[in-house]
Amino acid sequence: MIRSFFLWCKHVVYAVAVLAIIACLAEIGLRVYDSATAQVTRRDLYDRGIVCKSWFVHHTLKPSHAFIVKNPDTGERLKATINSLGLRGPEPAIPKPPGTFRVLCLGDDSTFAAGTREADTFCARLQAELAGRIASSVEVINAGVPEYCPLLSYLQFRHELLALQPDLIVLSFDMSDVADDYLLRRQAVMTRDGQPLSCTHPALELPRSCKSDREGLLLLPQFARQRINCLLAGRTLDENSRSIDSPKCRYLWLKDEGPDWSVHIGQALSPLKHLGELARSTGASLVVAACPAPWQVSPRASAGNNVREEAGIAADACLKSRRPFEIIGEFCTAHQIPFCDVSASFAQGTEPERLYLTNAAAFSPEGHALYARELAGFIIRNRPAAGGAGPAQDTTPQPAPRISTRWK
Repeated sequence: MIRSFFLWCKHVVYAVAVLAIIACLAEIGLRVYDSATAQVTRRDLYDRGIVCKSWFVHHTLKPSHAFIVKNPDTGERLKATINSLGLRGPEPAIPKPPGTFRVLCLGDDSTFAAGTREADTFCARLQAELAGRIASSVEVINAGVPEYCPLLSYLQFRHELLALQPDLIVLSFDMSDVADDYLLRRQAVMTRDGQPLSCTHPALELPRSCKSDREGLLLLPQFARQRINCLLAGRTLDENSRSIDSPKCRYLWLKDEGPDWSVHIGQALSPLKHLGELARSTGASLVVAACPAPWQVSPRASAGNNVREEAGIAADACLKSRRPFEIIGEFCTAHQIPFCDVSASFAQGTEPERLYLTNAAAFSPEGHALYARELAGFIIRNRPAAGGAGPAQDTTPQPAPRISTRWK
């Protein structure tokens, strides 16, 4: 009896020793991992990837960096070069050279186009489309930043891009901007009339002095808590399938039977008014263009690699409602902002799904080319008379424009 008890105690001691050794090895491994990546002790401060945290615009592209990104469909490794202003492309001249018609393109991932060659983006193609059709030299600058919305684009122009002196600003409104605005607006500082002043990334303001010495001594409890919090947060969002907080609900407002997000939609559109006023005060003009989501164009667009499932869209769904485009157009008309609706052009053709990548909800090179042609035609037809050189009369036959208003 006593012998069996001591044998049991021996096994318990061995088990505890083995667990202690495993914990020590895990702690050592986490310390090596953290020293290389800072993803445990400095996770909230350390920025990985293309973007970094900002005190003014929540996040921005890392300036003066070059990144290698893969095309989601072909796997081709592409180089994305970020200049000193945190914009994709070559360094722009400041001040603007005389006689240059400068177009500034604001937007999110569809404008930045990480998985597309720089020469194939609609910004580069727009410059080529306008060249020769405008009486001066044309320069189109890509100011797109992943996960941006009009709120951040307005702050970006106000705080960082005024020195570019654009003659024309083209803001591409993405259908995910409503959800993005909802998530970012809680960090924004506004005036009484709703004008955005700044939007600080919350991680930059997290207190650092509240951690106990024991918590800072061991990394394993910190790492375990981080993983558990991530799992619980993901499960909560999945269960709340009608919440605008969930990544799978960001496109719900596009459906005929979607929830009433009129307040969120109005908030997402409101920075356009302030952007238009700021643009006019600098002698520039603003154009808003609506980027149709793949599932608004074809039931087969962006149907690979669980893209639709992650966006909460059925595999064969095609959201045909015109109301989202009408809402944007009505807002722009009310505030005298020209609106370029390219949705009809994207839905035409026998294979509209070719305008999008298969494994990402993004334009393909063909989609970028079509978008650039539509924007160029719209710009030429409406002839902005902003500061700097204006476009000459275009003699190319053009179809009737689909617009809500014209430049004033």
